[in-house]
Amino acid sequence: MSKRALKLVGLSLACAAVLAVAALAQNSAVEGTYNVSATSAELGTINFVLVIKRDAGKWTAEVKDSPTPLTVTNVTVDDAGKITITADAGGTAVTILGKYDSGAVAGDWSAGDIKGTWKGAKKDAVVAEAKPADKPAASSAGAAAGIEGIYDAKVIAEGQGELPFTLIIKRDGDKLVTLVENGGDLNIVSVEVKEGDAVTLSATFQGNPFQLPGKRTGAEMGGKWEAGGFSGTWSAKKK
Repeated sequence: MSKRALKLVGLSLACAAVLAVAALAQNSAVEGTYNVSATSAELGTINFVLVIKRDAGKWTAEVKDSPTPLTVTNVTVDDAGKITITADAGGTAVTILGKYDSGAVAGDWSAGDIKGTWKGAKKDAVVAEAKPADKPAASSAGAAAGIEGIYDAKVIAEGQGELPFTLIIKRDGDKLVTLVENGGDLNIVSVEVKEGDAVTLSATFQGNPFQLPGKRTGAEMGGKWEAGGFSGTWSAKKK
């Protein structure tokens, strides 16, 4: 083999090594904890924390602080930083596709007939932005005052009938937790109270997630909802 040929082989190997190192660096950078917002027309915006790790070459992920319980079943990350996550939401298969770029991820997701988009930023990349948000968090705690209690509630689906149930809202530390009695396939997994009179219940029916947005007036709350081609109203009155 000529010296020129040897130089070309050496150059090719060097380039391949550089590309491999760059791909590995991009791949490894995906690991971290992300503040995520997932949006769809049916569910609005859902916020949660996504932790992506790699242990002995195997990728794993965990969803925390989600209004809808989500169990991750498989994670893949390729050399270009493309992420594929499959999960289970109470019996409904969820597929999350995204791409990592400079400390952030973004992409699309689907759960049954519901589709949407999502984006997230690494926690350590948004620390400086998170500090000014401390005051609104304190205000939200004030807005939730008085919502704890036991409610006679019902969800009405147009053309389908109504489902009465008992809703219990109580405080656990700094969080509000919800319990449903006599709800059948309906479950209320969380409640969000905002400044003013806005309130949103995050619900599931037969494992399919949807939201019940509305307003709160004294001991009563309620509103209109729409999800998966169905719509109706909901109400709850404190006992």
